[in-house]
Amino acid sequence: MEWYDRAEIYDILCGWDPAQERDFVLGASERYGVGAPRRILEPFCGSGRLLRVMPGFAVGLDRNPHMVRYARERGARVFLADAARFAVREGSFDLAFCLIDSFRHLQSEDAACAHLRGVARALAPGGVYVLGFDVTGDVSCDVSGDEWACERRGVRVAADVRCLGDRAGRIETMRVRIEIRRDGRSEHIDDFQPMRVYSWADVRSLLGAGPFEVAGVFGRDYDLRRPLSDPESGSAVLVLRNRRGT
Repeated sequence: MEWYDRAEIYDILCGWDPAQERDFVLGASERYGVGAPRRILEPFCGSGRLLRVMPGFAVGLDRNPHMVRYARERGARVFLADAARFAVREGSFDLAFCLIDSFRHLQSEDAACAHLRGVARALAPGGVYVLGFDVTGDVSCDVSGDEWACERRGVRVAADVRCLGDRAGRIETMRVRIEIRRDGRSEHIDDFQPMRVYSWADVRSLLGAGPFEVAGVFGRDYDLRRPLSDPESGSAVLVLRNRRGT
């Protein structure tokens, strides 16, 4: 079973305080978009952890039925849909966001472009899409990763996530190792997922003459006071403004 099918485990593992992310996303709409958003869209919403703390009318999309069911059971408005091929009423959202590298699961340029066009259609003119993902300095081989753990009601989930340097065709492998400790027992999950690789040149080419302009680039500290004038390799958060109709 893929680890992403384990919605409860995923939700625990992403169980840090969402306030900083929420405030950044809403602040980006205030500063660069159409103001305080009334309707919010989250593609790749997972278990709905951020949707549950968003104000107004917040809707999520995910292609995993386990995640959709888990999120709905906790009161989130979530629908089963592919982020590269989804349809909502044109201009029906003020703000969209996707923060934790899910965008790189779209493994082809066509899928990434289709996703951006779909989000732009969903947004009102001038609305923003806050998009966070890893951007490398080049596409040479390396190994990078992260380790962390979270606990909830006696269940501890620890993760070791590594991106392995097999980047042929701009695809690398994300290795996910999960340890679950519950009631004195341990369970281990190993999974491997392909992820698309982006350099900053790739990002600029992808956005090009597409539906979005870059309003700002930020780090994972989620500080709107500190835009990056010369972003380097690593995790980045792009605030993209919808050009459509502006």
